[in-house]
Amino acid sequence: MLSPSKHDVILSPMSDFIFEIFSEEVPAKMQKAAAENFIKIACEVFTKNNLQFTSAHVQALVTPRRLALLVGDLRFTQTLPSVKRVGPKVNADKKAIAGFLKSTGLQDESQLEQIDGSFVFVSKASEISTNEIIKNSLPQILQKMVGTWPKLMRWDDSGVKWIRPIRNILSLFDQEIIDVEFAGIKASNLSGSIEIKAAWDYKEILQENLIIVDQQKRKKKILEQIAKVTEDLDLITIDDPEKSSLFDEVNGLCEWPLVLVGSIDERFLNLPDEALILTLRNNQKYFCLNDKNGNLSTKFIFVANGSGDAKKIISDNEKLVRARLSDVEFFIQEDLKRPLISRLDELKKIIFHQKLGSVFDRVSRLKTLTKFLAVFVPNSDLNFSERAADLCKADLATKAVGELPELQGKIGSFYALKQGEDKKTIAAIYEHYLPLGPNSDLPKTALGISLSISDKIDLIVGFFLAGEKPTSSRDPYGLRRAVLGIIRISHTNNIAFPIRVLVEKSFTSYPIKLTKSLLEEGERGFFIQKKKIIEEVIIFIVERLKVYLKENEKLKADVVNTVIDQYLSDLDAHKSVDILYLAKKIKFLDEIVKDENHKNLIALYRRSVNILMIEEKKDGKTYSGKPSRLSFKTKYELALYKRVKQISGDFYKLVTKGEFSSAFQLLDILEIPLTHFFANVMVNDENKDLRDNRLLLLSSIRDLFDEMGDLSKIEIG
Repeated sequence: MLSPSKHDVILSPMSDFIFEIFSEEVPAKMQKAAAENFIKIACEVFTKNNLQFTSAHVQALVTPRRLALLVGDLRFTQTLPSVKRVGPKVNADKKAIAGFLKSTGLQDESQLEQIDGSFVFVSKASEISTNEIIKNSLPQILQKMVGTWPKLMRWDDSGVKWIRPIRNILSLFDQEIIDVEFAGIKASNLSGSIEIKAAWDYKEILQENLIIVDQQKRKKKILEQIAKVTEDLDLITIDDPEKSSLFDEVNGLCEWPLVLVGSIDERFLNLPDEALILTLRNNQKYFCLNDKNGNLSTKFIFVANGSGDAKKIISDNEKLVRARLSDVEFFIQEDLKRPLISRLDELKKIIFHQKLGSVFDRVSRLKTLTKFLAVFVPNSDLNFSERAADLCKADLATKAVGELPELQGKIGSFYALKQGEDKKTIAAIYEHYLPLGPNSDLPKTALGISLSISDKIDLIVGFFLAGEKPTSSRDPYGLRRAVLGIIRISHTNNIAFPIRVLVEKSFTSYPIKLTKSLLEEGERGFFIQKKKIIEEVIIFIVERLKVYLKENEKLKADVVNTVIDQYLSDLDAHKSVDILYLAKKIKFLDEIVKDENHKNLIALYRRSVNILMIEEKKDGKTYSGKPSRLSFKTKYELALYKRVKQISGDFYKLVTKGEFSSAFQLLDILEIPLTHFFANVMVNDENKDLRDNRLLLLSSIRDLFDEMGDLSKIEIG
């Protein structure tokens, strides 16, 4: 920015504009979006109002109490471009001409130009003060900003709403206050109680008052301090500065960051790591530390706001965290006095969903589903599936989970370990909640995989049954996340299970009395609704697979759409198809259509399909079935027929087994006879029987290729 220091004499025709809303503390998690929205809206409005600025010189700055817009290198006057407006025809109705004159501010037709038989108004380029444009723009910017906050408050009689009560507004262009009012507050040259004499001095003056208003600079200072502390202690933070949102959240809690180190009592290291980390990180916003061997340290880092007595700040924080960890320690000790299995009956009192019953009911369904899935998951041990299902939700009835809900699953596996459960059961309890997000860890054990998929499919089917389906804008129960979890587990672990069969099994795990009460009454109505719900869930799952393969695997959209749409076109015919099968087919076709070696064969297939489409449309019927060998008149059609017959049996078997590469190698055998066929045979022979038989031969080619996917809908190369 071309900003002078506060001591320089201003000679430049350029200066800065600063606008700041000073309010009560804005939640840290909302600050990033607020800054992004502020700069986007301001740039749009300023551009519309003809303010000439460089986007690189526009900054949105945010602290817990300040949301500011800084625009640098603005001229004191702005040039408004000339405007050309075409009005009514010269011979138009007088009222229309009078209306056009009125809109331009002119009095007489002679003041308008005449071009191509129409009246035209052309305004001259003019100049306007930058101050005036900014003054007119700010109310528009603020009004648009109101609508971007996820929540709003009203705190006085002005009628204005904002995320938190506004206490002051700063608005300066150069050294002049822009006369604007918002939320009943007139703009001044104060940031809180700090006087800002010139816009270019804004950041510097605040920094002198221990406020770093630039969030990027503030975060950099935090990271530098943390790096020095961890180096001195020979420890590392368990949170990655590049990936963890904790750094941004802590940054949004302070205006002058001071990184300090505290300690916890050695005995607290006996707590489960997750309980310790969640207490320090989620509740206190502290950074937990590991030693070089990956073990938790008694040291922790926290970021204080402003200067002060560091020893007292550390002592106060240590007292606070000691109290919290003592509570967690007490809860865990109390919980361990009873076997985890003894809490199973208590799950009857915890409602899963008003229409779907209790968590106990859900556990009963998970037992059924986990046993079923064990058939499809290699190395599953049925001996432990019921025990794992019984225990997986038991920790919901514990004091520890009541205090820290994020511990569910994690604390349950810890209790199971302490109480001597089998290691497979312990792992499954922990893993059945996984994955927790689109990039988080997946379950690794066979029983954990089975229980995780069971947990997620029960969630999806249950909420569809209860009429709680996701919409384009809402998914309160995380059903899309659950589907993505199933897809990732299947894809990563190479686990194949029929989609429809799994959905049907989940549906039937609900008591028939319950499902009938939720669907239409009457036997016929019930079965129609049941089929409809099952198909809706299948479509929901497969549509998410579409998104996953396009976004995560970067596969061609038309390939993905072709295979998935073919599957969805006849769900009854694809009962045995699984997610893994669809993904493998899509990946294979994605490679094939990019392979130059198959370009000619695919072109021959497309030619076959085009001929069939034209003739079928003309004849009003579909050609399908076996051609008659005795009806062939040339050696070329007979040779093609023999090749089709030779490969068909093995081809369909290979496709069914998902061995697409081997299946396509068989299709390669058709390239030469199909080339000779088109070079030497007239399909549309005058003899109707010959023509129909040749069309049936081409339809057998189409049938083979379409088992792989309709390549006529895919862009080749």
